[in-house]
This record gives sequence, structure tokens and C-alpha cells, in this order.
Amino acid sequence: MDKNNGTFGIIIGGIVAVVAAIFIFSGGELGGKKTVESDRDLPPVQETNKR
Repeated sequence: MDKNNGTFGIIIGGIVAVVAAIFIFSGGELGGKKTVESDRDLPPVQETNKR
């Protein structure tokens, strides 16, 4: 029984390692790479009136 649990752990660990490697090599973005091409890609900035 203990031998089966060790094999299961090795398989799960291998799957986690492969998924982590894919995540790292893809640039850390799961939904695609986000790039900023111009100021329009940035969120709006709230302006304050300084006197």
C-alpha cells in the first residue's frame, strides 16, 4: 500500500512540475501575454488639483 502512495505522489509531483514549467516559460501569463503598446492600453489615472 505504501508503494502505491509513493508512485501516486511521484506522478502528481511530475504533473505539477510540468505545469509550473509551462507557466514560467509562457511568461507567467495564463491568458496570454499582456503587452502595453500605447497609453490607451493603460488604465485611466485620477487627477488631483494641486494648488
